[in-house]
Parts: sequence; structure tokens; C-alpha cells
Amino acid sequence: MTLGWFRKKGGKPVSPSGPSQAPSNAPVGLSNSVRFGKLLTEDLVLWLPAGKTKEQLIELLIERLCRKKRLGDPKRFMDKVFEREQGMSTTLDTGLSIPHARMDGINSFAVILGLLPEGMTDPKQPDTAIRAICVFFSPNRQEVFQQHLYLLRGISALFQPSFIDELVGKKTPGEVIAFIDGRESV
Repeated sequence: MTLGWFRKKGGKPVSPSGPSQAPSNAPVGLSNSVRFGKLLTEDLVLWLPAGKTKEQLIELLIERLCRKKRLGDPKRFMDKVFEREQGMSTTLDTGLSIPHARMDGINSFAVILGLLPEGMTDPKQPDTAIRAICVFFSPNRQEVFQQHLYLLRGISALFQPSFIDELVGKKTPGEVIAFIDGRESV
């Protein structure tokens, strides 16, 4: 797994050092240590139906996220995600797919988690079974970009195969969130 997409233009690495708090003009609650579990709510954790395509599942997740977070028309969010997916799949070899985008017109992170206990094949990576899909959107503002990268890095580091195995075995959204919170606190 390469993490080259965690680099700024020009190839310079994004530094994990820096202030522990977000700039004063950032949305309330954002810091360099944005945690996925703290952004999730029980109504944004779903067990996804079998027999659907990756695109159909992403659409389902985005529709639900837009409805629950009152983000407006889900089509613009889908367009942004699918534009990115055409270039490079956001599925990692760990079984996690992270469709994400920076969006104009939102003021805070919006996340949703879909679980696939039986897994599904990514059409761009037939050797990889997707077992979790984390869709997230962040504000398209420069002062939030570093937090966007921290969240992306945090999700990809957390969702390793053994973690996903345990996660898909949970029975309720509350158990899922508690499990994620417990692992992010370590």
C-alpha cells in the first residue's frame, strides 16, 4: 500500500508536526487529530446489502449521509466522488474503500461507514474484497486541508484486515462506534 496521496503538490511530505489545535478561523471542533469515531453517529453506521455494485453502495451511503446531515442534493457529492473514483480507486488492499472529497459549501466533516461482512469485489481491483466503506467529505478550504489529510491517514491506518474482521462482527452501531473509539484512543 502506498501513501503517496498524502503528499502536497511538488512531492513535499505533509508534516505531522505543527500546532495541536486548528487555526482560529477553522470550524469549531477541528484539530490536527480529527478522529473518525468521534465524527460517527449511530444512524451513520450501516450494514450494506449484498448483491450491489460498489457504485450502488457508495450512492446509498452518500444519499443517507446527505439526508441525515442535511447537506443538500446528494448528486453533487456523488459527482465529486465518482470523478475521483474514475481516476484512481480509493480501495486499499486492506479491504477498506475510502471514497472522499473536499466540498464547497460545507462547514464540517461529514462521515458515514458501511460494513460488508461477506465482502464484495472492487471492479478495479478484482483481487481485493471490500469489507468496509468509509465515505467522508470535508470543507474545501485551505485551513482544513491538513485535518482532511490527518483523517484520511488515520482511517487508512486504523482499518487494517484484523480490525475490519472484528468490526464487521459487531451487532449494533453503538458497538461499532465504541470499538472504533477504543482503538483510536490507544
